[in-house]
Amino acid sequence: MKSSHLPWFPSLSVSLGAATLLAACASDPVYIACPDITAPEEGVEAFMLMDGSNEVVNARLNGVTARCEAAEDGIEMAVSIGLKIKRLPAEKLPAGVAQINIAGVIVEEDGAIGASETLRYKAGFTDNKQILYPVVDYQITVKAGQRLVVSLLPGL
Repeated sequence: MKSSHLPWFPSLSVSLGAATLLAACASDPVYIACPDITAPEEGVEAFMLMDGSNEVVNARLNGVTARCEAAEDGIEMAVSIGLKIKRLPAEKLPAGVAQINIAGVIVEEDGAIGASETLRYKAGFTDNKQILYPVVDYQITVKAGQRLVVSLLPGL
């Protein structure tokens, strides 16, 4: 005995596949040009002390990228801040943790300081490890005409 539902199965599968594909395409984010991201010369490099050992580490900005989407309350920025964290040369490099403080400041079109936030990133060094290249992810919303300033904050 033949089932009358089998001829519908292939067309139903194709329809469901097409609907899934169209739904996935409809939910893709629409990226827009990001506002300026700048860093003051003094904030590109900073020195910090490691927790416990008080060993000095040097942190530097090593590239900043962003992806931006339009939002109801402004522009949502997904910012990735690359760092180079280097321990000063020593005979022994024991394991330890360095906290890197990064300021994110919104600057208005007229140069006035808007909101600010401090990010605290902890970098763990293993024994005899001298350099790390972490990436810190940061989400912030700015309004049209504003820009973002990122700066390392010294820890000494």
